[in-house]
Amino acid sequence: MSSKIIVLGGGMIGSAIARDLQEDNHTVTVADIDQDLQERLTLLGINYVKLDFSDLNAVAESVKSYDIVVGAVPGFMGYEILRTVLKSRKNIVDISFMHEDSRKLDSIAKINGVSAITDAGIAPGLSNLMFGRVFFEFDRINSAKCFVGGLPLNPQPPWFYKSVFSPIDVVEEYTRPARLVENGKIISKRAMTEIEPIVFKKVGILDAFNSDGLRSLLDLPIPDMVEKTLRFPGHIQKIIKMRNNGLFEPDKINETAKSLKKEWTSSPKDYDQTILRLKFEGVRNGNNITEIYDLIDYYDKQKNISSMARTTGYTCASVVNILLSGTFSKKGVFTMETLASDSKLFDFIISYLSNRNIQFENSTF
Repeated sequence: MSSKIIVLGGGMIGSAIARDLQEDNHTVTVADIDQDLQERLTLLGINYVKLDFSDLNAVAESVKSYDIVVGAVPGFMGYEILRTVLKSRKNIVDISFMHEDSRKLDSIAKINGVSAITDAGIAPGLSNLMFGRVFFEFDRINSAKCFVGGLPLNPQPPWFYKSVFSPIDVVEEYTRPARLVENGKIISKRAMTEIEPIVFKKVGILDAFNSDGLRSLLDLPIPDMVEKTLRFPGHIQKIIKMRNNGLFEPDKINETAKSLKKEWTSSPKDYDQTILRLKFEGVRNGNNITEIYDLIDYYDKQKNISSMARTTGYTCASVVNILLSGTFSKKGVFTMETLASDSKLFDFIISYLSNRNIQFENSTF
């Protein structure tokens, strides 16, 4: 059955979410301040409304007539947009990489009788779903690691990188302290530390470094957990040099982000790939087990949709369909690992992604 959906944010990922939901026979509107989006969206059968997200009253008014909301705004806007939507008594699926803990809005969601699934992208998002599933399947998990990166298919100097989502959110990854778990305790380390080489058969050697992607997973009783971002060698060394030269200080970070946006902007043939590795060590059925899930996804040349938009956007769209179907009806704010205990919900998301050629390769030893 067709539903009316509004996507707040028409960037690379928001547009991909809107397109996927429209192709699933929903009536979709994208709200964004950038009017240049309108022509392209109209050609895809997607409606457009101009909306300034800094005007929260306008946001509340804009979502009133829709069945569900998708939050796809930059992270620094995410929390207040989420709060506004919940107060407007609308269900929402959100991918904003907000600094705040979205679950602090749980009481507002419950008071207003609505559901929110946040961090519903690739990582955080699909990674959380897999963490939750393995947690329920294992007798005990001793160690859990997530390695993830959105990277160019053909990296070129000097950066060996192109931006696959909001550049300011990329800079946030490089500056926000990384929370991880060691010996059962949550600790923080400086971002971009503990660089290690990780080998992928189809890609080669990548640098992995600490980043703050565990988020709600920090609550799982797993004694050792870490999330690391992946980049081609040479990239993060340049970023660290910029940081050491003071270019990420509060008085310079906006100027730095604008400069990097220009240098990292993709051209039409800068095809990307998304790489995700999840590694779990623990005990299952009384046996010591190491389980690795690898996902490598590529730019969709037929639809001109980036891999990061595919993997993030289609995960989000799958959850939108779950809420619309009523198969998940709990009220409050939830993250993706919450869904993992329900095999029907888990299987639906994995099947939804598989139908779009996004699949894990699994090895156990």
